[in-house]
Amino acid sequence: MSHFLEGLQVLTTRPEQQATRLVAPLQKAGIEVTNIPLLAIQPLTLTPQERQGLLDLDHFQKVVVISPSAAQLLLEKLDDYWPQWPVGVDWFTVGAGTASLLEQAGLSVQFPASGDKSEDLLQLPALQELSGEKLLLVKGQGGRPLLEATLVSRGAQVRVLELYTRVRPRLNQQQLQALNSDVYQAVVITSGEALQQYIEFTEEVDKKRPLLLPSYRLEKQARELGFTRAINTGGAGADAILAGLKSLDPGCHPS
Repeated sequence: MSHFLEGLQVLTTRPEQQATRLVAPLQKAGIEVTNIPLLAIQPLTLTPQERQGLLDLDHFQKVVVISPSAAQLLLEKLDDYWPQWPVGVDWFTVGAGTASLLEQAGLSVQFPASGDKSEDLLQLPALQELSGEKLLLVKGQGGRPLLEATLVSRGAQVRVLELYTRVRPRLNQQQLQALNSDVYQAVVITSGEALQQYIEFTEEVDKKRPLLLPSYRLEKQARELGFTRAINTGGAGADAILAGLKSLDPGCHPS
């Protein structure tokens, strides 16, 4: 795989806190990666009720954490309240990257063996029958309602804890120049907000350049915006992105 992708120049657009988990595996495959964050993560101030929810962590049977940023911020908050993790709480994440952060803190985590979307998480046997169970859903502001709605439909009493919002980043001149470069054979964008920022920050968007996106929903959004080579990778993790890059036709690769 490394030989096939050697020298390919790819632009990724993850927030700075999340970039390494994608950039490092791509670089290991021989890809030349430039990451320009098109979203910034801004922590939210907890309300008294939300702080009480963290104090009452042992009242929940399950905790679902749906992003690396949510995991990092949750661990920082819980460090003030829980010197030892409560027993009887089952932990879940959408993907392996988020799970790794929690596991490093000493937690045992369940996550999908393949895939990193809400649909994949919802297939886990432990999340099928949830009648009467209290569940804490830890996330950022906004996003898809599918996960919460499905957990509620399966009987869970879901409390949502939003720990951050995504905001427009401040890019310096060097980053803006890199973002507007025409050297990239592909661009990786993993959210609708980042796609919008890509259009706004880029002076002349090359809508024929391959755009790798993690879901059908985003692929459809990109095509409606005029991108002719929107590729659904079926996930935002490094393995899914690498598979998407491998699928590019030879004309996209350096000679």
